[in-house]
Amino acid sequence: MQNTHLRTYVKKHPDNKMAWYLLGKEYVREGQEGKANYCFQQAGEVYEAFERSKAPADIWVDYQNKLVEMAEQKEKKHRIRKMWLTLLMLLVLAGLPPADAPGFNRDAAETLATALESVGDSGEEPLSGGQEEQTVPVSNSNVFTAAGFGGSHQGETALAAAWSGAGPKVETSAVLGMQMTDNWALWKRNMPVKYIVQTNSSGRLTAQSYDAKQCNCEPPEVSKDIKLLAQAWTAKQESAASLSSAIITYQKKKGTWPKNVSQLAQPFPNNILGETAPGMTEMFPSLLSLHQQGKGIAGQETNDAQAGQSDSPQAGSPFADTLGGKLFLQDQLEIVVDKSNHRLALISGKTIIRNYEVGLGGERTPEGTFVITDKVVNPNGRADGEFGTRGMQLSDTNYAIHGTNEPNSIGLDESLGCVRMSTGDVEELFALAPQGTPVRIGTDLLPDTILVPEAKDRYQYTLVPKQNNPNKTYHWLN
Repeated sequence: MQNTHLRTYVKKHPDNKMAWYLLGKEYVREGQEGKANYCFQQAGEVYEAFERSKAPADIWVDYQNKLVEMAEQKEKKHRIRKMWLTLLMLLVLAGLPPADAPGFNRDAAETLATALESVGDSGEEPLSGGQEEQTVPVSNSNVFTAAGFGGSHQGETALAAAWSGAGPKVETSAVLGMQMTDNWALWKRNMPVKYIVQTNSSGRLTAQSYDAKQCNCEPPEVSKDIKLLAQAWTAKQESAASLSSAIITYQKKKGTWPKNVSQLAQPFPNNILGETAPGMTEMFPSLLSLHQQGKGIAGQETNDAQAGQSDSPQAGSPFADTLGGKLFLQDQLEIVVDKSNHRLALISGKTIIRNYEVGLGGERTPEGTFVITDKVVNPNGRADGEFGTRGMQLSDTNYAIHGTNEPNSIGLDESLGCVRMSTGDVEELFALAPQGTPVRIGTDLLPDTILVPEAKDRYQYTLVPKQNNPNKTYHWLN
């Protein structure tokens, strides 16, 4: 009988209404309506809350699977307990599917009962209402994360992390929504708020969905303060990703770690960073420490914020406003050029930060992998030259990504093989992508969606002096 563990649990913990509700669903599955009704009566308001919910039936099942994976990876009892509390919260938000629903997981009740028993044995009772009592005074703080929404992506893991990371040190945890297309997450400066988890004045956790389709409701307006903080957070994550990638380049080139931002932002040809952005000096020590510990290099650690990491941010840290206390865009920046649709994207992992329209040379544009070497301001020696105001050479080849004095060629195959960009686009890319940025050129790699901020929301930077090459006028392919 599948409900053996649940029956044992409710005997030990008859006041746990969540367990009664789950046991009732098992009895429904077995056709024992009388026993099921008795369990539902014991469940009381939990039964009412679940049965009235109109949220998608399978959202909690998918979430639970991810939650179990996270718990197994952590292999710590306190983490497991916290994750199951998150599950209880999501059950209240999303609702439990009928026992005969196509997406119903028959092992869910048994798995939950086992976890609940392990918690109960330690003297800690899970809360059936999905709200966790806190007795420590709440400080005023806001943290952010982002997740993909669309198709099969509903941001369950990010919501789990927001709930688990909330508590006495965090007043508001906001989950921003990235649009999904072709398994790419699209990063924007004005991403909508999808969920907010809050700790109120009494220390109680609550969650609010701001997605009308997801909650099947009329959600309230997101406050202006949260919107402004969210936009500032996205801007800071971009500069952090640029600085993090520059640290990687420096270590690879020099075999040692940089001591400060100034060592990355030197005159040509040591201009790993061609521009600096506000806040880089403050965030440098934290990023350097992550890399030295092997926690900030792509391939050595997954993005914990996206995977559900909920470690409390350290007070005073430049990433105290990020869920998990680390930079969000952890993978090294990479440039991808798609010859099929004339697109150039700046990416971090599977997140597209920018997707520009570019001019190419058709078959004359080479396919393969390269890295950014020379980064030059005014490669022709003047701002109105044929290569525009910026140029980035591809490895030690005669090809480059550069501006153009022929803006009408953008989107066409009129170059001799180089990648042409409009002035605003190439200057922004030059600022974001440091030396050493990998470049991949091929076909059918990127979505058609152009992803470029409005002029007022462009990446803000300060040009490092002496970025031109006084000893050379570039003539790529000419």
